[in-house]
Formats: sequence, structure tokens, C-alpha cells
Amino acid sequence: MIHYIKIALLFGALSTVYSFATPHLFEVEKGMIMYAISGGGQLTAETNLSIKGVGKLRFRAWGNVKIEEDQGFILTSGAIKHKQNIKRFEKQTEDKIITADYVNKQLLVHPRHKEKYIKIDKTEGLSKTSKEEILGVICDVWEGMGIKKCIYKGLVLKVESDIWGITYHKVATSIRFDINTSKKACIEPNYPVQEFGLFNDSLKTKNKYKIENFCKILKEATYTMKEFSSSKKVKEITNAKRKKFINTLAREIYVKQRELLPALLHSMKQTRECLQIGEHPFETNECLEKFSRMKLELGNDKSDFIILWDTQQKDTLLDRMEDEITYLQSRMPCIKRTKNITDLSTCMK
Repeated sequence: MIHYIKIALLFGALSTVYSFATPHLFEVEKGMIMYAISGGGQLTAETNLSIKGVGKLRFRAWGNVKIEEDQGFILTSGAIKHKQNIKRFEKQTEDKIITADYVNKQLLVHPRHKEKYIKIDKTEGLSKTSKEEILGVICDVWEGMGIKKCIYKGLVLKVESDIWGITYHKVATSIRFDINTSKKACIEPNYPVQEFGLFNDSLKTKNKYKIENFCKILKEATYTMKEFSSSKKVKEITNAKRKKFINTLAREIYVKQRELLPALLHSMKQTRECLQIGEHPFETNECLEKFSRMKLELGNDKSDFIILWDTQQKDTLLDRMEDEITYLQSRMPCIKRTKNITDLSTCMK
């Protein structure tokens, strides 16, 4: 499973500020909402970002028990080619928060706050501006700088954000308030459990770039935009702040690329040597199998497998591979000097 990246933070909730105004998280007893997730934008001058996925919220007991699931992918194109699969599961009960670690195939269990009646303030910093109908449900529209939400009785039916040119949309595609609320319908993946205490959480540093933290980045970026809106050097400051935001957001893409690109160069050289002695399609495709898997991880879906292998095919493929090796080899000194996604994108253009 490909590691979560910070960009993948796009699939998390967009506010985590708590208050104690009501004993219920939602003003609806039970239900299930399905979502479509999309977004993206120009990550750097040379690289574009796209996001696509689906989400699900299932809850009972007025939200005291709820499950949130998201899955999809994040793709970069242009100078940096990268594909990241995203899968997220979080279950909250009255006394626990359970998240699935799909990479290590385990469940991480944390105690929930001792105060039973915790409510998430989804409208902090926003102003109610209008109403909107989504799938026959009338919800209140709340807006702030770079963000817009449509909320019905505590349930977010739509989120639209545009921070520093990176968009994120999560919109309900199905709403049901008459579903089966049995405990069997709210089960988690069948993984071993690892429990953590309130004051001994070894995951704090490991989670630095997990998807749930994207909300914090968006909030900080919004405050930054407000802070410098009246500055005389708006353009310079805005460019610097956006660059910092993008480099933080795409940190794990950068880390993964720094690992993959030297490995890709090594694999290309091995594949070239293998192809030079290949005599028929079976041998050739064996040479290309590992190389093609690595290219898929870098976001290239084009197949290099050979059906007919002759001298012309061989020469064409070897020439193309030689050009790719020469290009990537010339980029390596620059790649090794990079410190963030902006530097890497400039190197690879």
C-alpha cells in the first residue's frame, strides 16, 4: 500500500474545534451520507495536482457512534509524475476513537475525551450567508475566506475550499436517515488492536504528515491571507506564503519522489541490459515487469509490455529508454540538492 501523503490530507474533516453546547453531535438520530470528492490545482509552475475519491459517513445515537471512510487517489502530472492511493477509516464510539492503519494492518485505539457530550464546531470563523438545497435537503450555507460549507442539523453536506489555488470539494451524493443502525453495520476492519493512553501517544511525531492534519494547514493559510491583506508587499508575501503552504502540503510526495527517482534510474539501467539480450516477447516482458510497476507508482499508467518483438521494436524501445536514462541521470545532481517539492519540480521540468 502506498504511504499516505500530506496532500492526501484533502480527505479529512475541515474543522476540529470543540465546544459543549449540546449533548448531541447531530440533530438527527441515525443516517448515512455518501460523498463525491474532487479537487486539485497548480501545485507549482511545472506540476499540476488532481484529486478524486468518494467518502461515507454512517452514524447512530445522534452521532455519538459514527464511522467516516474516504478512499480515492491523488495524482500529479507535468514535471513530477506521482500517484498516491488514499484510504481512511475512523470510528468514534462514546469512549473510544478507532483509526485503521492500512499500511501496517492494525487498528489504533485512543480513549475519547472524558466529557461525554463533545460537539465539533463546524462553523468557527464562518458566517451564515444563505440556504441551499442538496438532494432535497435544505442546508445552511456558511462562508469564510477560502471556504464554504452547507450544513444540515450538524451534518456537513457540502464543503468547498480554495486555499492558495488548491481546491477541495466534498459533496453529498446520497442522504439516508432511515438506515439499519445495528452494531454489525458499524464494524471496523479485522486488524489487531494497538491501544494508546491519553498521555502516552507515540503516534504524535509519526502522524506529522497524515491526512487528518490538512484542516490545520488550510486554517493557517486562511489566517495568513487575512493577516497580510493590507500589506504594501502583498504580492511578494503572498508568493512566499503560498510556496510554504505548497511545500508543507506536498511534503510526503517530495519524500517519496526522492526515494523513487534514484531507484527508477537503477531499474532503467537494469532493464536496458536485460532488453539487449532478450530474443522474444516473453523474455522482454519479464524485463519490463518490475520497471512498469515502478512507473505505475510514479503515476505513469502507460504499458510498456511487448506483443511482437523484432529488431525494429527492440531498437525503438532501447533508444527511448536510453533517452530517459540520459535525462534522469543529468537531473540527479539537482535532485540531490533539493529540499522541497518546489525545488524538485524545477529540477524535473
